[in-house]
Amino acid sequence: MNEINREDVRKQVVNMLADLKDLAALYMENNRKVAEMEGNAAYSREYKDAEIQKIREQLEEKVSGTFENLREHFESMVEIMRENDQVYDFSSPDFISCITLISAVEKPLPLETITGIAAKFAGNRQALLALSEVVKGRNKDTIKEMFFDTETQAASLQNSIEDLEIGFPKSVLMIPILKDEIVKIAKIYGEELDDAERDLGVDYQDIVTMQMRTVMGLTN
Repeated sequence: MNEINREDVRKQVVNMLADLKDLAALYMENNRKVAEMEGNAAYSREYKDAEIQKIREQLEEKVSGTFENLREHFESMVEIMRENDQVYDFSSPDFISCITLISAVEKPLPLETITGIAAKFAGNRQALLALSEVVKGRNKDTIKEMFFDTETQAASLQNSIEDLEIGFPKSVLMIPILKDEIVKIAKIYGEELDDAERDLGVDYQDIVTMQMRTVMGLTN
């Protein structure tokens, strides 16, 4: 069977998570600068407003480049996923042996066994579809749980990216949610990410706290 390109999907997932980390860092830095300016009693209101406007313009310029990177990495990932969807050569010994095993039994295989078989073809939509046709009973549900549609996943992720960009920085609370969507793609392909790759530098509560302190005019 032709190999699914899991490595490059994983690479773009990691790149996108790094982009989100950059956005979170820029947001936190921006809010710290605004809070420091607001908290300085020596400055007039007029001066503060002018400086805060400069800070916000700097943020807008910086995040523009980061969002461009995010879109590029997203588009590259989707292109690879679409190419993977075209892999349909079922002549590999590994696939044939799995089909033979499944076809030979009259009852559903144990969960551990069918999960192990399905994991061999994680991200290979055509192979999973073929397996679903020969498995029996509850094994069908196990296989179907691994099904995915590239276009559906891509459309959902694209909408989330657009919503984040249009509403930024107010939409910053979407970052952890978008992170989960991106990590889901890696899981579809059977790829595990380590803590460093998943780390955004801040968590949801950090962002909420920063927003609250900014609204209250507190220095962070």
